[in-house]
Amino acid sequence: MLLLKNADLYAPEHVGRSDVLLGGGKILAVSKGLDFRIEGLEVYDLDGKILAPGLIDQHVHITGGGGEAGYHSRTPEITLSQIIRYGTTTVVGTLGTDGCTRSLENLYSKAKALEYEGISTFIHTGSYALPSVTFTGSVTRDLVLIDKVIGCKIAMSDNRGSYPTSQELIKTLTQIRIGGMISKKGGVLHMHMGGLADKFDLIFSVIKDYSFPVNYFSPTHCARTKELFDEAIKFQKMGGYIDITSGGSKFAPLHEAITYGLANGLNLERLTMSSDGNGSVPRFDENGALVGYSCASCEMNLEVLQACVKNKNPNHPASAKHDGQKRRKISKFKRQRRDKSRF
Repeated sequence: MLLLKNADLYAPEHVGRSDVLLGGGKILAVSKGLDFRIEGLEVYDLDGKILAPGLIDQHVHITGGGGEAGYHSRTPEITLSQIIRYGTTTVVGTLGTDGCTRSLENLYSKAKALEYEGISTFIHTGSYALPSVTFTGSVTRDLVLIDKVIGCKIAMSDNRGSYPTSQELIKTLTQIRIGGMISKKGGVLHMHMGGLADKFDLIFSVIKDYSFPVNYFSPTHCARTKELFDEAIKFQKMGGYIDITSGGSKFAPLHEAITYGLANGLNLERLTMSSDGNGSVPRFDENGALVGYSCASCEMNLEVLQACVKNKNPNHPASAKHDGQKRRKISKFKRQRRDKSRF
């Protein structure tokens, strides 16, 4: 058993100074001034440090991603330590460009393994292309019959996708809607948003032409560019939720992109953030030539969250301490910015 004393507690609303007793994998008590005499009880004084619920990361390549530069460019499976080290306790696993050598069966098995190790896991069926790769031959059946499937993934506005038509998109959405109704999971179309010029055009068209409920659309990578972010905010105003990728803004460091969004109508109540953990990240030389790939990290969610908290209060000691370093990073970021897709 574990007793955490003097935590600045969020649950997730701000509670303030509290003690928390943990045991058997559960929270047993939350109050001020908890005191127990229990054999084997470990006690830690957090001295005002923040204690909050684990993060939910809704876009993680738990079986690895990449492969776009050949077999050697595939990224590895993620490990439990890579997830929990940065405060994440729930993940949603996805496939990426490769729906051929990366299988849904392996995705499901990895999700079950991570669940056995102690975190909560879910997955999406599908990959980038339509028709979707599935377990059962049907997106609807996957949602109904496969316990961990909560939606279907597709790539939109991306040259690695299948350039879906409105008819193809609405048929997939209908399968998700029916599967979600029957399984009581809700169901979403989780959309990798790429860097092509059409951005949200097809999504807006389907919502308008078919009067399809906006809550079934789940766009991610929405802060890839300023122009895409502007359209994502427009989508938000229609009642939708948008997801931004903690390592994936080309026009500004993400906490500053959020500040820009707030000045242009962004609703924080309809905003989520994910890491794209263990997805492949292209690396370019000074001339913009591709020189290799690295792995995205779940670490970025926590880093951006911390930056957002500090950015909210310019007088925060950490903000002043790192102000010069921050300016240097932004300057370097602007020099490196190129018209290339981050994902």
